[in-house]
Amino acid sequence: MIPKRGLLACAFALTIAAAASVASAQVTIDVGQITCAQFVKYRVTNPDNIAIWLSGYSHGRQSTTVVPREEFKENIPKLKRACMMPENSALPVMQVAEKLFAGK
Repeated sequence: MIPKRGLLACAFALTIAAAASVASAQVTIDVGQITCAQFVKYRVTNPDNIAIWLSGYSHGRQSTTVVPREEFKENIPKLKRACMMPENSALPVMQVAEKLFAGK
């Protein structure tokens, strides 16, 4: 038989565990709101992660799931360079990417 104190401690531990799982709720990011300045300064995440998402998004809009590896590897530094230009720093990175890679 479990003593009352042990039962209370167990119930308390379960309550804390349940609260902790709720506290670590999923965080969402509106990629359309990420500026070039945030992109190049790692303010949201590693810029490569955002570039991967942008590439998938762009190819999805073109109804293709194929992303040529070499093209992708070449485009990341191009996007970073474009975002480092002072005139692009306040623009959404999606907008700069669409302009930079239009027609591809």
